[in-house]
Parts: sequence; C-alpha cells; structure tokens
Amino acid sequence: MNHDLFDVRDSVCLVTGASSGIGVAIAAGLAEGGAKVVLAARRLDRLQKFERSLSARGYSAKAIKCDVTDERDVSAAVAETVDSYKSLDVLVNNAGITHVSPTHQLSLEDWRRVLDVNLTGVFLCAKHASKRMIEQKKGKIINISSVYGVMADTSPELPYYASKAGVIGLSRQLALELAPYNIQVNAIAPGFFSSEMTKPIFEDADALSYTLSRIPMNRVGLPEELSGVARFLASRASDYVTGQLIVVDGGWSLW
Repeated sequence: MNHDLFDVRDSVCLVTGASSGIGVAIAAGLAEGGAKVVLAARRLDRLQKFERSLSARGYSAKAIKCDVTDERDVSAAVAETVDSYKSLDVLVNNAGITHVSPTHQLSLEDWRRVLDVNLTGVFLCAKHASKRMIEQKKGKIINISSVYGVMADTSPELPYYASKAGVIGLSRQLALELAPYNIQVNAIAPGFFSSEMTKPIFEDADALSYTLSRIPMNRVGLPEELSGVARFLASRASDYVTGQLIVVDGGWSLW
C-alpha cells in the first residue's frame, strides 16, 4: 500500500469548534500528521492555549476567533487562513451546540440558536471555503454530523437531531455541486465521545450506564478513532469518496 495516500503534511486545515472535545481531537490528529492547522472558535483564550500546546510539540497551529453564525467572521477567518498559508486545503465543520427540552416546551429562540450554529454555520463556512477551493481546483470539506443525525433516542433534543440530519443532506448536495471542481465533501457521524456536550452523561451514573448499554462495543470512543477517520477524509486516500457519511459509533446505530 502507498502510505503517502494518507499524507496530510503541509495541508492547510481550518477546523471550527476547535476549542474543546471533538474539534480538539480532530485538529490534534491533523497537526500530528504534519498539517498546518487553523483553529477557529468563539473562545479565543481556549484556542490560544491549544495553539501553544501544539506549537510546543513542534506542530503548526494558528488560532482565529470566529463565530460561525456570523458571516463576516467566517469570511474573515477564511481570508486570514489564505493570507497566512496561501491555501485552504481542508475545512472541518465541527462547531456545534445542543439544547435539551421537551418539544412542547422548546422556545423558538432555542430552536433557532441550535440550527444557526449546527446547520447555518456549516453552510456559511462551506460557502466561503469553497470559493477558495474552486479557485484552487481542489479541496476537502468534512462536516461533523452525529449518530443522532440518523437515529432517534430518549433525550429530548429536537433541534440537535434535526440539525445533524440536515448536515447529512447538506453534505450530499454540496458534494454534487462541487464534484466538477475536484472538491470532495463528506460527513462523519460520531457516536459517544468525551466532550463538553457529553459531560453531563459522564457525571450521571444512570445516564452513562444506559448510553453504554446502547453501544455494542460497550465503551466510549477514543479521540484517535475519530481523528483517524478525519485524516483519511483529509488525505488523497479519499479522492474518489464524496457525498458519503461515515458513522463512527461502536455499533450504536445498528439497533
């Protein structure tokens, strides 16, 4: 096998939601592979701490404050990435939030807030990143959905489920539109990984027991088990893969 197929050395990768959880795992995995990683999120202090951590290990990282729901922020983040590295090879749309509430008590404001980050944010980042990728005639867009984009569960998080299902549909349509420009668009649906969003489950013994009981492998996913998939989708190994969803959930969605 030609292992250079999985090489991401010197690729310029913009990762949103890179201040915690899955975003940190994916950004670290790409940086460890030799990529130039641009870390984007709202919490600049956390980004800068992560940037220093990666830089201290000899990796290339740059922190940029960005609210993915603000088109001016998104446009500026893409422009700063290109100005700094003269390219934008990979976009990882990871920024996401949730809101727990029975639907009959869910406010329109909370519905819109989740959809704005989880779905509109993906659209805005893809819109501006793809402009540069079209000029380059190459690029990779990796959208982070969720196992909850393909299945239902007992937790009442309707806007989260809806937005993550929307990310899958967006990825398929965008893949079709961008295929003529040698741009691949794919989605990853993570299952149960450690993150700020899943912290309440780890702190609740009953919730943790229930969640693990739903996973055939009966364990939490490891960071490298997600970052490895992202690295595949960021590399030449996936040049003929587009419009696809890769579920990384230990078998959860098999039920």
